[in-house]
Amino acid sequence: MKVPYNWLREYINIPFTPEELADKLTMGGIEVSSISTFAPMDEKLIVGRIEGIKAHPEDKNLLLADVDCGGEVLPIVCGAWNIREGDNAALALSGAVLPSGIEIQEQQIKGVSSKGMLCSAKELGLEIVEEETGILILKDNCTPGEKLSDVLFVNEPVLELDLTPNRGDCLGLLGVAREVAAITGNSVKFPPSDVQERDISINEHVKVTILDPDLCYRYTARLMEGMRVAPSPLDIQLKLLSVGVRPISNVVDVTNYVMWETGHPTHAFDYECLQQGEIIVRRAREGENLVTLDGFTRELKEDNLVIADPQAPVGLAGVMGGEHTEITENTTHMLLEAACFNPFIIRRTARKFNLPSEASQRFERGVDPEGALFVQNRSLRLMQQLAGGEIYRGIVDVYPRKQESKRVELRTGRVEELLGYRVPAPEIKEMLKSLGLKVYPSEGTGTETGAEVYIVDVPSFRADLNIEEDLIEEVARLKGYEKIPSTMPYGVITSGRPSTQKLILRKMRDTLAALGLYEVITFSFMNPAFFDSLLLDSGDWRRNAVDLKNPLTEDQKVLRTTLISNLLQVLQYNFNRQVESQFIFELGSVFYPGGDDEKLLKENLVLSIALTGKIYEKDWSVNSQKVDFFYLKGIVESLLSSLGIGDFSWEADEIPPLHPAQGAKLKLGGENAGYLGTLHPKIEENLDLPQRVFVAELEIKPFLERASLDPVFKPLPRFPSLSRDMAFLIPHDVTAKEVFNAIKEHSGELLEDLRLFDVYQGKQIPQGYVSMAFSLTFRHPQRTLKDEDVDVIQQRIEQKLGEEYGASLRKI
Repeated sequence: MKVPYNWLREYINIPFTPEELADKLTMGGIEVSSISTFAPMDEKLIVGRIEGIKAHPEDKNLLLADVDCGGEVLPIVCGAWNIREGDNAALALSGAVLPSGIEIQEQQIKGVSSKGMLCSAKELGLEIVEEETGILILKDNCTPGEKLSDVLFVNEPVLELDLTPNRGDCLGLLGVAREVAAITGNSVKFPPSDVQERDISINEHVKVTILDPDLCYRYTARLMEGMRVAPSPLDIQLKLLSVGVRPISNVVDVTNYVMWETGHPTHAFDYECLQQGEIIVRRAREGENLVTLDGFTRELKEDNLVIADPQAPVGLAGVMGGEHTEITENTTHMLLEAACFNPFIIRRTARKFNLPSEASQRFERGVDPEGALFVQNRSLRLMQQLAGGEIYRGIVDVYPRKQESKRVELRTGRVEELLGYRVPAPEIKEMLKSLGLKVYPSEGTGTETGAEVYIVDVPSFRADLNIEEDLIEEVARLKGYEKIPSTMPYGVITSGRPSTQKLILRKMRDTLAALGLYEVITFSFMNPAFFDSLLLDSGDWRRNAVDLKNPLTEDQKVLRTTLISNLLQVLQYNFNRQVESQFIFELGSVFYPGGDDEKLLKENLVLSIALTGKIYEKDWSVNSQKVDFFYLKGIVESLLSSLGIGDFSWEADEIPPLHPAQGAKLKLGGENAGYLGTLHPKIEENLDLPQRVFVAELEIKPFLERASLDPVFKPLPRFPSLSRDMAFLIPHDVTAKEVFNAIKEHSGELLEDLRLFDVYQGKQIPQGYVSMAFSLTFRHPQRTLKDEDVDVIQQRIEQKLGEEYGASLRKI
């Protein structure tokens, strides 16, 4: 934000030099990054009055002017023909240096001495718009001999503000003036905004409709006719040039001038180019196009907000107007817009079309909807002064959801608590009032004893003040950040050791790495289209993802609800680079909505594993072996063992995105803790995965609740073990898990180890049965077991399995 020093002084009395003002603003939280000089002028560039004009005796294309430079009349040879006797013109005396670096010297031109040069605006480095080109003609009230820097808006100190995004109110000179008022105690002088209207109501000629109040908070329109579009006065053009705005015409220049005054952009339409005099604020429709003022055709999408008439869009809301309705020298009827748009839709549109502008910069940070009427009247007053014309009576004002004023409670005790020093309550009140805030005393119910409490009404132009801490920050910056005392940090001394949770997670990572897996870290975002690729039903909870308001790409539109999608993309990436065997895992968070409050999120820590390819390659000593379901299951069981978790079980189930017959749930103490299995073949086809993939996704919370990192030691056995193998014919509908648990239950405390080592179905096995062979290891802690001891246990196992499952012992 560029702030010309003398332009700012039109709204506030400033008792500081530009350098002092820059320091005061910076220390008050409004950083001034630099000070530059607009249009520096040599002191020998002065006002000259044309006293007489005659033809050059040797060249009919030149004039010889007698120019009063303040007590002395100098002969000046001039090639421009726009000068008249009595005109005040820009004069460069001998020895003057022009902005281009050219030094003016007295010289003979076609035999006539010229003791200076009458200058054009271009020669002075001023890119103004003129009705008649040639010598720069100045105002009549100038005095010959005055320096140009005293009569023109040149040699102007310009402060460059580096504003934070929340201070959009300082993108106008009146906003900066309020900051200066708070520093100095002086009052802001608001420019006049009263207008003279004709007795014809605007409501008979203009209609405004807002179709989406969430994107356009307020839209006002005024109508003016009979104006003459021409160049603006020199002072206004120079002020605009000082802030980097190119002058165009009096009507357009006023919109920019008032925008710089107030921080509120406006836009002027040629009323006669609007169909039926109607304005419609709506989303663009697919297939619509708009030729913007820069001459480019823009292809519009539904996420663009446009200003339209009943026939087509006429402008990109808050970004740029359309070429069809622009103000030209033929314009006689003008409709002026002053509106307030949703900052997010403006930012998205400006970025999409790469159209950053002074207007969009202000709308992106939020403008004051309550200031729209003042902006309208101020603009129309200036236009009437500069372009003539008549203003229709009234304003079309569509304000579907009036902004409620904010009221914030401020405890003076809290001010002292946060700042570290005491600020008297009356001083706090006066500082807040100096910012334009209304401050009332409160009863202070429920607050600390002896501390005063204020109720503060926040004006609509300060959208950044929402909570008590915001008000305390205002006190701190006005009081001076340098007043905050330096203190030594304090706190509770801790041992500095990692938490139990971190130790468990570290153990999990170390274990998986030791098992040959590589950890990956992926983005916390995903493409919602991936839910279809994973074959998730429409009611699957994983589809309930949180949308990002401003996603970086289409592939990162929502927060992830599963890590499987990201791991599959990693596999896909590596497959495309001829990497066949992949063993990866990720330990990260998934997100989903937090219930009734849409602003809250729930975050769960999850472990996901993806395996594919060969465990090891074939060589002279071994055959290659491919990853399978049981290899993945073994990895998870090894992880459980490393964490000291023994109370777990597996339960077959159909779980998207797994193969319907090759998936299992993990249960810890009867609680669901995740799943593992073979990826569904259809998903492999959808993602062009060339080989079988096995995945697991486990909830970390149950692991943390049951894991133990304390080592458990057992003495070495003093007595030998005794092993027996037992094979059973088991009905086909009985699971190995059921048989396994039954053997453990009926073996008693002497069973040390139980292992299933063979499952067989064939000609020797009756139909409807399967053979399962188990290896049992027994050991007595205090004596050597005898065959008779184990025979009794075997008989009990055989009997109980027969009774419970119809199983019979098969001779091996």
